[in-house]
Amino acid sequence: MRQRLLLMLVIVLCTFSANATHIVGGEFELEYLSGDNYRLTLNLYFDQVHGDPGALDPTITVNVFEKAGNRWLGQVTMSIKAQSNVPYTNIECAIGELQTRKIVYYETIVLNPQVFNHPDGYYVTWERCCRNETINNIVAPEDAAQTFYMEFPAVTKSGQAFRNSSPKLFPPLSDYACVNELFYFDFSGSDADGDSLAYDMITPLNGFTNAAMPYYGIPGFENIAPKPAPYPQIEWLPGYSTGIQVQGNPPINIDNRTGRLTMRPTKTGLYVFGIRVQEFRNKKKIGEVRRDFQVLVLNCPTNQTPKVTAREQGKNTFYNEGEVLKLTPTGNRCIDVFFTDPDLSEFVVLKAIPVNFSATNFTLSGALQGVINQGGGAQETLKATLCFDDCFDTKNKVYMLDLIVQDDGCSLPRQDTLRVSYKMEDINNIPTLTTNPVDQVINLDRGQDFEMDVFGRDIDLDSLSLSAAGEGFDMTAVGMVFTSTGGKGAANGNLKWTAVCNSEEEAVRRVTFRLKEDDCFPSPDQTKTIEFRITAPNNAPTLTSDKAPILYELNLNEPFEANLFGDDIDLDPLQLTAVGDGFNLADLGMTFTATPGNGQARGVFNLIANCQMAERDVVRVNFILDEQTCNPAPEPVLSMEFKVKVPLLRDFIPANIFTPNGDGLNDFFEIPNLPSDFCTAQFASIKVFNRWGKEVYFSAQNNFKWDGKGVNDGVYFYLIDFGSTQYKGSVTIVR
Repeated sequence: MRQRLLLMLVIVLCTFSANATHIVGGEFELEYLSGDNYRLTLNLYFDQVHGDPGALDPTITVNVFEKAGNRWLGQVTMSIKAQSNVPYTNIECAIGELQTRKIVYYETIVLNPQVFNHPDGYYVTWERCCRNETINNIVAPEDAAQTFYMEFPAVTKSGQAFRNSSPKLFPPLSDYACVNELFYFDFSGSDADGDSLAYDMITPLNGFTNAAMPYYGIPGFENIAPKPAPYPQIEWLPGYSTGIQVQGNPPINIDNRTGRLTMRPTKTGLYVFGIRVQEFRNKKKIGEVRRDFQVLVLNCPTNQTPKVTAREQGKNTFYNEGEVLKLTPTGNRCIDVFFTDPDLSEFVVLKAIPVNFSATNFTLSGALQGVINQGGGAQETLKATLCFDDCFDTKNKVYMLDLIVQDDGCSLPRQDTLRVSYKMEDINNIPTLTTNPVDQVINLDRGQDFEMDVFGRDIDLDSLSLSAAGEGFDMTAVGMVFTSTGGKGAANGNLKWTAVCNSEEEAVRRVTFRLKEDDCFPSPDQTKTIEFRITAPNNAPTLTSDKAPILYELNLNEPFEANLFGDDIDLDPLQLTAVGDGFNLADLGMTFTATPGNGQARGVFNLIANCQMAERDVVRVNFILDEQTCNPAPEPVLSMEFKVKVPLLRDFIPANIFTPNGDGLNDFFEIPNLPSDFCTAQFASIKVFNRWGKEVYFSAQNNFKWDGKGVNDGVYFYLIDFGSTQYKGSVTIVR
């Protein structure tokens, strides 16, 4: 079939070779780089066979305008940076007379935010004449030019940088279309900013250039300034328009959302067409890109459509599209797929594509491709098998899968699609979980041995497994041993424990047994919680001390010590604590050191009477004995109270005479045991003066001793300074 097609194409395309020019089409792109830098690109599509190599421009000069008022802002000169051939969809359908080359011009430009800030945006254009003269849907194609046009937004918005890259369209077609055959091609684009794109057909722009002046700047026309929009459009021949750029059933059109180009042309020829892609951000248009292109329509040998059918294994009737297959994990989950093609010696291929799901939990095996209808008894139908995994969960929805058979006909393959709808169903009985004994509350004595059996059963014979976990405790740490075995339809477990209980919190233990089912659509885990209540006989512990629980009156700076004794004949763990009644022990200089133990606890309490205690008048300390057992007795408490007596200065009046004669009796003037601190006053100094006011003695020590040396007998006056309080008196020296 391809040899006949190739010969016919050569004959037809030879008629296009005379007087042909070069431009097939093209479009602009604008890509944001960094800062204020952008890359401006023009993709130009050049007719490799009929184009004049001399018409290929090494450099081009494009013009930039402001949309509001069409003010010209400047020019950018760009040179060729890359070239490549535009590939065929099906390389085996390639023909020598139809070759398109992509020529890429680009340069880095700076869009100054002080200049490109108008909210209406901007546009860039380049005009070039002329189109191929063999085009069949426009007037005088040999004199028709092309204006390449792109709109882009300002680079600032509301005082902030507004970054945007234009959409990039998919590579253009290098295929031809066939009369009365469905033609399709993906013209969609991508947008680096995630903007929404919308597609439509437009009439290509002609512009102001012509055969006499094919582009601005040509020698002899250097002084002609480039013109702004609006640009003249090409003129359609009768029977053609923006909506019918290629006649057909349907005529050429593009899907507004997907950018898929389709048509079923009714006439041969070479046709120009135009598409536009507009980009929207926050539902507001910010730019557009236009692409001019052309398509060749030929009379092609008839290519019939392949056919695909399917049948559930074990059934005699074929699957009807729209029917929902009910699949179960234990049932037959395979479908036989048959595909063929009416054409002789046709290559066909089968594929399966999910429609409304992304999983790949299925397999397609067998003859997935091959050449059929070769004659001589060769196989005319190929067979494949589609199987779904055991636990392919459709999440209670109907999943759809397209079985597509495609031939290699030219120019584009024909295909047939069978959409298979199916739903995975599971009939699952809930497994049961029981115990022996069956009670959910079990009373045990501390030290009692206990054993329990656990059973899981499932009539569906699904695999079961048993586990156990303590609520808030580690089973192994308390000596619980749980073992289990699982299998299809049954799981057995055994719990053994010698009950232990060391605290009131441990008097109740809860263990949850969990039965898990291994199924495609498992039931929720079955659970059963057993509560163990542990009891133990208990004698109340005793708390004693070597100091009676009474009120102790202490002198300032007097030490106090008490020893505390906790005892328990059950040998339960004991712990002693001391707690101040409304205060922290450390804040009043008190300490308590405790030693815990099984059956006994000891503690030592110490304090030194201080002013902080005196300020509180009476302070109470509670000594508490805590017993760790299942059912503890009320905590024994022993309390002691303390009151600090602060000395008064008047209680320390010294003698008013002393005799420093060395007889060992009353030889010094002193105040024995004079405190340095009266809480509200602290000793500062003592000074002694003679009757004329001269200081004869001074000491900063509260344990001073004046021996009277160096002074005569007589009366002397002294001043004891306690800062906020002073005491005056007189003393007489008699030798």
